[in-house]
Amino acid sequence: MIETGLHVIYNTTARLHYAVDVQDTYAGICVFEPCQEGQVAPNYIGEIAWQDLKEAIEEPQDSFNKAGFVDLEGNGVFVPDLPGCPHGAVYKGRSYIFLDGMVGHDELTDYALIDIMTDNNGFPLPWRNRFAQSAREKVDYSFRHRARTQASNALVIFMPIAGPLSGARVELLCDQDPILLNGTPVASRIDDASIPNDGVWFKQFYFHAVGTEVVRVPAGGRADVPITLKWNGDGAPCPHALTLKLDSDAGYLPKRRLVTGEDGVGRFAIEALGLSPGDRIAVKINTEHYTAIGKILLEVV
Repeated sequence: MIETGLHVIYNTTARLHYAVDVQDTYAGICVFEPCQEGQVAPNYIGEIAWQDLKEAIEEPQDSFNKAGFVDLEGNGVFVPDLPGCPHGAVYKGRSYIFLDGMVGHDELTDYALIDIMTDNNGFPLPWRNRFAQSAREKVDYSFRHRARTQASNALVIFMPIAGPLSGARVELLCDQDPILLNGTPVASRIDDASIPNDGVWFKQFYFHAVGTEVVRVPAGGRADVPITLKWNGDGAPCPHALTLKLDSDAGYLPKRRLVTGEDGVGRFAIEALGLSPGDRIAVKINTEHYTAIGKILLEVV
């Protein structure tokens, strides 16, 4: 299993300040650009007291069928008494993801990784499932993903199993403690310096598929191959009903979809048509969007 809840990743040298709201059916951030001592708030269009703004942003914005449009209403106002900003800050807007009543459900599948990023000017961007893109372009490394989009990550939702956010891990990348909206609790605080700088931090929070026994396929014949899902972090069983896609480099797969049971266990058939003893078959196991969560090697005898 993975640790769920909101995890604050601090000391990231992020220049922006965030208010974060994480509930079972939605998550979002409000973005602020802090002002420095003696600095006149840049390009602000007016002032608003924090309590007045807080009342407004604790009501999630959900226009356009909750499809993920960024809410920029009121952006550019100066908040002189914003918590965590002794010299005030300029409000830049907010971005949300909704799990209910939303256009875009095709991206909210098992094995999803949701990013809410900010652009170079500090404005929030619409959420995206990084793995929906990986299926076509295989962008695994987080720093490569950010470089290609020319943006900075702010809120990351690790969603190995689609469902309420209480079952997901949410990380906020910040330089200081965020403002917590609507009673959002913090599960842990993690110093960014303690996180491996390998760009694949996410993988430990997901699962993989493995064969449960050695299977040999008779040349020209058929065999059943049992598999099971296991968590990457500790190798524990991952009991979850999941539809998987199968792809092989040789032989024949009568069915290219496999649905595991509630215990995370399943099996598929493979036929060694046109193959000879000593040949090998590699079967790659994929999810809806993400490629290669497992690879089974079979020997033809």
